Amino acid sequence: MEEEERAARFRSLKLRERWTVARGALRCILAQYARCKPDVLVFRAGPHGKPALAWPVEDIHFNLSHTAGLALVAVAGNGRVGVDAEIVRPEIEVADLSRRFFAPAEAAEILALSADVRLAAFFTCWTRKEAFVKALGGGLSVPLDRFQVSIRSEQPARLLWLDGGESDQWSFLDVSEPGVAAALVVEGPAPVLRRMNFVPPS
Repeated sequence: MEEEERAARFRSLKLRERWTVARGALRCILAQYARCKPDVLVFRAGPHGKPALAWPVEDIHFNLSHTAGLALVAVAGNGRVGVDAEIVRPEIEVADLSRRFFAPAEAAEILALSADVRLAAFFTCWTRKEAFVKALGGGLSVPLDRFQVSIRSEQPARLLWLDGGESDQWSFLDVSEPGVAAALVVEGPAPVLRRMNFVPPS
């Protein structure tokens, strides 16, 4: 089974177990929308590896992100969707990573901030950009410096500029928690957000 083979690639038992639990939760959640049993769902990979449902339905858009012991699953009825979450880690080289990966305006804005808010702004920017890339389904083929997002958690989450594209066709939502930066991106107008905790079936 493809999922078992992928789980076996993790060198750490803890990472393997976390991936397996997150994937199992994803199956249970999607099965509710597809009105079927979790084990009959068939997935397919897009051109750049983004998973999608192939059977018994194909019109349920979803995305999964996990970091440490947290997993987020986003499901959208219409349009592409991406979600990303990261534990805020103080050891990150904010200046170097911002200059290497972000759009120049984003990096300049982050580095102009005071030290007490710079780290949060970096992770806010990172998760918004990663969620957008995941929504596009382009993987590493989408350079992070070819579009610009808002970077402050107290500002509305949005796409400010997209090289060669329409920025107003995407909606961004901040779904962060204390110690965790997280962002949700959907194609189309801002959705009605329903946030639920997953309870494993007995």
